[in-house]
Amino acid sequence: MKMNKYAFILLSAFITIWAQAQTTVPYVSIHDIQYVSPTNLANCVDSSQYENQLIRTRGIVIVDGGRVEVPSSAVQGGFRPFMYIVDTAAAGQMGPFKAVEVAGWYPSGNQLVPHPVAWQVVAGDVVEVIGLVKNFNRNTQIEPQQFSHINLISSNAPIPQPVVVSVGQLNDNNRINQLPTGEQWEGAFVEIQNVTVVSVDFFSNNTRVSFDVVDANGNRINVSDRFIAQRLPSYQVNNPNSPYATINGGPGTGLFQPPVVGAFFQKIKGIILHSANGCTGLNGRGYELNPFDSTHYVLGATPPVISDKERVPSVPNATQPVTISFTANDPDGSVASAKVFYSANLSTPIAQFDSVTATLKPGSTDEYQVTLPAQPLNTVVRYYIRAVDNQGNVARLPVGTFNNEPRVFHYTVRPSGMVIPDIQYVLDGGNSPYTGRQVTVRGIVTSTAKDQDMGYVYIQDPDYNEWAGIWCVGVGLFDLFRHEEVQVTGVVEEFFNFTRLQVVNVQKTGKLDSTSVQPVILNPSDSATLHPLNMEKYEGMLVRFQHPNQGQKIRITDPKLTFGEYRIATQAGFTSPTNSFRVHAGRQSNTAFSSLWVQPVTDSMYATVDGTMNVPPIVTSDTMTFDAVQGIIFFSFSNFKLHPRANDDFIGANFPLLPVTNRPTSPIHTREFDLIRVSVYPNPAKDVLNITSSSADPVKATFTDLQGRIVKTIDIRPYEVNTYDVSHFKPGMYILTLTSGSGSISNSKIIIQ
Repeated sequence: MKMNKYAFILLSAFITIWAQAQTTVPYVSIHDIQYVSPTNLANCVDSSQYENQLIRTRGIVIVDGGRVEVPSSAVQGGFRPFMYIVDTAAAGQMGPFKAVEVAGWYPSGNQLVPHPVAWQVVAGDVVEVIGLVKNFNRNTQIEPQQFSHINLISSNAPIPQPVVVSVGQLNDNNRINQLPTGEQWEGAFVEIQNVTVVSVDFFSNNTRVSFDVVDANGNRINVSDRFIAQRLPSYQVNNPNSPYATINGGPGTGLFQPPVVGAFFQKIKGIILHSANGCTGLNGRGYELNPFDSTHYVLGATPPVISDKERVPSVPNATQPVTISFTANDPDGSVASAKVFYSANLSTPIAQFDSVTATLKPGSTDEYQVTLPAQPLNTVVRYYIRAVDNQGNVARLPVGTFNNEPRVFHYTVRPSGMVIPDIQYVLDGGNSPYTGRQVTVRGIVTSTAKDQDMGYVYIQDPDYNEWAGIWCVGVGLFDLFRHEEVQVTGVVEEFFNFTRLQVVNVQKTGKLDSTSVQPVILNPSDSATLHPLNMEKYEGMLVRFQHPNQGQKIRITDPKLTFGEYRIATQAGFTSPTNSFRVHAGRQSNTAFSSLWVQPVTDSMYATVDGTMNVPPIVTSDTMTFDAVQGIIFFSFSNFKLHPRANDDFIGANFPLLPVTNRPTSPIHTREFDLIRVSVYPNPAKDVLNITSSSADPVKATFTDLQGRIVKTIDIRPYEVNTYDVSHFKPGMYILTLTSGSGSISNSKIIIQ
């Protein structure tokens, strides 16, 4: 079979050589095609200097053509082949910028046709390729333009071997690509070591799977399935040259058995491909690792798998102990012990946490629980779960580290349930601890979807100066006005590392408060203030940047960054991330969420690009100064930035701005409603709930669950104890809303046990 293959390919090579003699295409080494300067990479530019140019290059094949498995309706036959080749220098040894992806097809008429050489090459073959240098999601690839552009040269080169690369060179702990150290390995055959599986993602009707792993420092990478090696038994093979295909004696399906969360790999090998995110402006998965052989996964001793963690209550009060439950089992043995380690003192080193031994729930073999004692109000309790199997292998939850310390869970003791800072507060710069969970919080509206405003809704808790703001998307938000107090129920989600609420229910409390939320005042040139771990606590909050010396101005110092952003600082020449801050305006798209009611923008094109501006653009200049600039702190593409809501967020500008004169205002009377003074006890309740009200007016009490559904409505009598049977309620948290005939409203959170 191999002789027949090469007879065909060598014949096509003869035709190809003759065709190439008719034209001259410049030869460029793979290294030169892929090389990007450190300066460009630091500035988030990863384009090849030969992009969109027709070049000729030569390389050694890394992966057998039969191992690629990319179904595609855009290519004749429904399969899209690729080749991966390494520079012929140094006998094909892997190194920085030495490998590249080659599209294994060519255009013919109105369709793409797979090339037989790309289907049938094996590792160690040497090929010459002519093609346009292009990119897909910032992954560089060479695209042949006709049949004669792929040519087999020989078949006796050394088979390329992988090079060891750390996960931290490729991605950070949020899977954001690290261009300065990662781009050099794009297309290369690499090996990562000592990683733990933290998530497994089944897709395509459970025929395919990818999984995320982290190293000891929490740096994260997706292990993807470009090749047949990682296709599931439910997957049907597409590549007719695959060793898995029935025509070649294979099963006709994939054979991969996915790992479990917590599994430890000593090694995983594969090809690095780029699915760009972060500063590039794209929303991919960072650098990905794609194994192409079953031997590329070297599983270590498997520790216990800890999952299904729950905490009740999520936000306790000062009288409530906390029950933590979880599942722990061992794939290759048994769980010998399970403990929860905790501390109520933020200064206590993790190594000195107290521990509580978990006990099995009655009748269960793998469901554990512990109870932590009640703590005083505002105490932050940190904890983690540790399980050991019968072979001494140890598993922890959460996995990974931060600043050389193991990661931990946490909660804060509050007087009456969750507040916005509980959603936002993080100890390690990571995601919200409530990601994926439905919550209910209260706040004052600081930005709306109305005219002469941001176009997006933010709310802020007036009782806190840090971690207190959050972006709200979803239903019932368009009718909100600035300064209204609202109660929102929604699911916490991380939108490319920016925490927001996907709202399912919103209720106005009837309170209008224009004074309690004041912008936090920051210095735009203070390096400590601008550090990302410090700015994290202002995410979603109303912030004002001004000079620390009274009477002095701040100014635009870099009027035109990428993506329509510009910098403000206290002095001219301050243009670095450590002494200036980004401002963004004039763009609304699926990746940009700034205001269209702000005139200072980096380019007049934004009048109609990424949304139509509602005010005429004024192009930014380094001559522009202000007494202050305020707005909402946003995070995207690895940078914090300020989003002014409208022109009046520019205070004391040295150039004319259109005034804000017709911003819609709330129909609620400017006098705050007097809230009903109410007493509800016991809370938590089990059998009965007692309610007393200070209102002489008729009062209705409405119980609403956290999905916004009304569970029960009752009338209460004023000035006396009203006792109600709640034993038939399902255990959980409810919102008790008291409404008087005069319009006064009061809300309480009730826990039914």
